[in-house]
Amino acid sequence: MASSPGDATPQGPLTTIDRNTMYLITGATGNTGADLVQQLHDGGHAVRAYIRNPEKASQFHEGVEIAIGDLDNAEALLAAAEGVDVIFFMQADPIPAQAQNVVNAAKAAGVGRIVVLSSIGTVIHPRPVIGAMINARDDVLRESGLAITYLRPNTLASNALWWRNSIAEQGRVYDPTGEGLTSPIDTYDIARVVVAVMTEPGHEGHGYILNGPQALSAKEQVETLADVLGRNIEFVPVTPAEFAEENIRRGIPESQARGLQNLQELFRAGRSGILADDVTNLTGIAPRTFRTWCENHRADFN
Repeated sequence: MASSPGDATPQGPLTTIDRNTMYLITGATGNTGADLVQQLHDGGHAVRAYIRNPEKASQFHEGVEIAIGDLDNAEALLAAAEGVDVIFFMQADPIPAQAQNVVNAAKAAGVGRIVVLSSIGTVIHPRPVIGAMINARDDVLRESGLAITYLRPNTLASNALWWRNSIAEQGRVYDPTGEGLTSPIDTYDIARVVVAVMTEPGHEGHGYILNGPQALSAKEQVETLADVLGRNIEFVPVTPAEFAEENIRRGIPESQARGLQNLQELFRAGRSGILADDVTNLTGIAPRTFRTWCENHRADFN
C-alpha cells in the first residue's frame, strides 16, 4: 500500500525479481503499454506482450514474448493467459464484454490477479458520462472474484498531442476547458506504478489515483509547450458546446462528441484539479512534470 505523506522519504520498491513469474500486458503497443513492457523487461521480469498487429512485434526487445490477438478473441486471450501470473488490462474503449473475455481467460488459465487501467472519472460524483462507462466496465472486474488493482489516472500529458495539427497548421490551440485545472501525468510514470503494483504483493483490492505533480489549466500547458518549442502558440478559448459541434462537423460520432463535451464541462467547472501522492508513495520517485514531458516529446511537434 502507499505510504502516508508523513512517512520517511521513500526509497522505491525493493522488489525481488522472480523470473518464473510471467506478466501479460494488453494494449502493449500503446503509450502506457509500450513503456510498461520495456520497464518490466529492463527490470529482468518475464513479460508477454498481447498485440493485434504482428508487424509491431519488432518494436519489442529480444526476450519479450509475443501473443497475437485482440480483446474480442476469447481463444487468443486464453492462449495468451496460459502460464501468466498477473495481467495488465487496458482498452481503447471501456467495453464490458471485452472485460468479461479477459476475466474468463484469466479464470480458465488460473490467473488470480489483474491490474486495470481505470480512470479518476470513476470516483468523481456525479460521474462524467465517460467515467460512468469505465465504471460499468470495472463492475465486471469487481464481480469476477479475482484480485483486482484499480489505477485511476487523471489527464494524460500525451493528450497534448491532440493539439499537434492545429499548432502545425495554424499556430493555435482551441480549448474548451477555461480556467479548469487538471494534473497531467506522463504515461512513463503510469508504467512505473504498474510495475510496482504488479511485482509487489499487497495491492489486491486497492485503487490508486495517478497524477502529475502540478495542477495546470490548458492555457498554462500551452504556454509551457510554446516555451519548450521556442515558438508562439495562440490559445483560443471556446465553449464545450462549440467544441462538440466542431468535432461532429469533422465526423466524430455525436455520442462520442457529447461525452467529451460532458467531460470538458466538468474540467471547466474545476472538478479535476486533484493532486494525490500515490505515484511517489508507490514508486519512491515523484512523477515527471508536464514541462519534462514536453521536452521529451519536442520532436512530435516538429
